[in-house]
Formats: sequence, structure tokens, C-alpha cells
Amino acid sequence: MKKYILLIFTLVTGMLWASDTLFFKVTLLGMHCANVEVIENQIDENVTEIIYHAFTIGGFHKIYEIDNWYYYYADNSLSHIDSLKKKISNKNMRQNYREDIYNDTIHYSGFHVLETPKPVHHVLSFLIYLQHYPDKIKSGQRFPFFITDEGDLYHPEITVQPNGKKQQDDIYFSLVHVAGEEILEPTDVFNWMICAGKGTKMLSYSYEDNTITEGAFSLGWGLHLRAKRVYK
Repeated sequence: MKKYILLIFTLVTGMLWASDTLFFKVTLLGMHCANVEVIENQIDENVTEIIYHAFTIGGFHKIYEIDNWYYYYADNSLSHIDSLKKKISNKNMRQNYREDIYNDTIHYSGFHVLETPKPVHHVLSFLIYLQHYPDKIKSGQRFPFFITDEGDLYHPEITVQPNGKKQQDDIYFSLVHVAGEEILEPTDVFNWMICAGKGTKMLSYSYEDNTITEGAFSLGWGLHLRAKRVYK
């Protein structure tokens, strides 16, 4: 009997703590400079944890070290996040930052607050939301939440271009400023690359399973950052 109880406990614990991980190879100007791991954990019946770990490799690690962790805590339907935090280790910068969202208000590290009339996502949790809701991947789709980013609120807009050759949808993102102002200066380089108001932001989703397959970000000054899914 004890063996059966232990087996049941193990199975239930495994379901509650189920985890999925995506791996990406990041290139800058065509050179492999960093890796990104995206981990989705079902940590209990009410909370989904989304983790991004971005880190430089090889010679780039010596030139401009990055070892950054980003955590997002959402309800299980991914309709919104309740909190986010990041632990940053960039060259010459160490940073711990968080946002907590409750009572229709975003509470930032320190004493700054901002009321929000809608639930919120961060760009990085929004990308996982789209994995779970492929029916929302439509040009002009209106989303029932804002994007929060270090004191600012944005309305997300997407344009979808089917890519039959690669069997994926290429989604171009833009962020329209709604309210707030920047409170964290400087930010880390990874957050700046993904959330910067300028340049092109594109991510692709597979027709087969609607997971992210690649991304491309134009940062200006001839800089192009690309991420390609690696299957392990």
C-alpha cells in the first residue's frame, strides 16, 4: 500500500510541477553570441511560472558578459501576470527588479506605482501566451491586456505573414505607448533589445505545434539580432 501511495504522490507532483523548455541560439551580425532557454513550469493548480535565461557564450562572454534571469508568474489560463522579477548580470551592471500587480495597480521596485485599467503581460510572457492561443495570431487582433515594461504601459499590435516555405507564421510586433514613464535607467541589454520602441520585432510560430521557432530584431545602426530554435 505504501508503494502505491508513493507512486500516486509522485505522479501528482509530476503533473503539478510539469515543465517545458525551449532552447534558442542567438546570433548578432551572423555570429553565435548567446543562448536563451525558455522554461514554462506549472508550479501549482493556480500559477504558471515562465522563465527566460539569457547568457553569452565563448568570446562574447569575455567581451560583454550576460547572465540574466527573467521570471513571470501568471494565472493558469495565461490571461495576465501577477508579478515579474529579473536578476541581471551584465558587464558592469548588477540589477534586481520586480513588479507586482494587484488592485488594478502596478507596484514597482521602490515606491513607484501606476494604475492600470486592464490586466497586464510583459512582452516575454505575451510570447508564451500566443503559444497557448494560436487563434489569437491574427493581424489586427485586439488583446484584453496591456504590456508592462519598467514603468511604461503599451498596447500590443501584431501583423501576421504566413510563411508556407518554413511552415510557420511570421508575426511582426509593435508597442503603442498608453501610459507611464520609464523608471529604470539603465535597463539590461536583453530587455532593451526585445522591448525597444524602435526597430523591427518579429517572431515565428510553427504550424505543427505553435511553439516559437525563430525571432529577428532590428536594433538600428545596422545591428540585427536573430534567435533560432535548437531542438534537443
